[in-house]
Amino acid sequence: MGEKHAELISSNSCCSLAGICDTDVSKKYLAEQFKVPFYDNIEELLDREEPDGAVIATPNGRHVAGVEACAQRSVDVLIEKPLADTVDGADRVIQLEKETGIRVLVGHHRRHSPFIQEARSIVEEGFLGKLIAVSMFWTLLKPSDYYDVEWRRRRPGGGPALINLVHELDTMRYICGEIHQVYAQASSAARGLEVEDSLTISISFESGALGSVLASDATPSPWSYEATTHENPYYFHTDENCYYFFGTSGSLAFPQMHMWRYSDIDSSGWQYPIRRSRQVVARVDPLATQLEHFCNVIKGEEHPISDGRDGARSQAVVLAVLESIERQTPVILSTS
Repeated sequence: MGEKHAELISSNSCCSLAGICDTDVSKKYLAEQFKVPFYDNIEELLDREEPDGAVIATPNGRHVAGVEACAQRSVDVLIEKPLADTVDGADRVIQLEKETGIRVLVGHHRRHSPFIQEARSIVEEGFLGKLIAVSMFWTLLKPSDYYDVEWRRRRPGGGPALINLVHELDTMRYICGEIHQVYAQASSAARGLEVEDSLTISISFESGALGSVLASDATPSPWSYEATTHENPYYFHTDENCYYFFGTSGSLAFPQMHMWRYSDIDSSGWQYPIRRSRQVVARVDPLATQLEHFCNVIKGEEHPISDGRDGARSQAVVLAVLESIERQTPVILSTS
């Protein structure tokens, strides 16, 4: 992700790349590629280059240290999801926001997707009636060398729940509203690692709607956000759906954006024909849109679409999922 961010910054007219930092000095070739200085110490980069903003794309457990270094120098941050790998870490980022006044944008880039924006409008504006339920699949096969990276195999920072499903659960919050309770079960049977490879989540929203998630990174499957939305060029693309939204007046299949409704409210029920329509949505790169938003956040022209507190709520849902798996009981989320 750091490389992707560097590429976007270098090609965007709203900003310029000041430097690259990585404790792995073998990554110096990236700095040479983009013709910018390379550092293996974030403090030195910040002191010498004096950037207006920084993108933190380190492993989850190192996010807070990066934010602290930036906050000490009044540098705004775009921090890759999740905000941190612990509740204390998330609280520390929120504290730094308050104490130093830095702007924090959590990298839930899907919120910038026109497909997500359209789905949110459809639900919020009542085109489906009162939302009853949402169901999603995140099922795919990660390459065999993906777990060669040590931190991805271990707690607290590894595993698809914290690395991948934080996106899906944030998307559910963004479209369907706050989550009240989760009940999750997981299995490590496919890979035999410390972290899960497959899980199911039952969700209760504060609105009364229900949700379900089936996730696995160990199965050949066409049903995942990355494959179906065509947003990530590194994935094989399919013309399938991964989300289904159900309301009292209609339903929506995402991202094909097929809406199903009865033509006549007086002739509705399983014995009547149901009509399908399609919402046409133009494709854009949500990561590029997120970068432009971050530039506007730095300039004080926009408020972060997902600030530290909001990012902490999505992280809290993921941590509640992990707690539910460990305790084998439902977990209610705090409303604070």
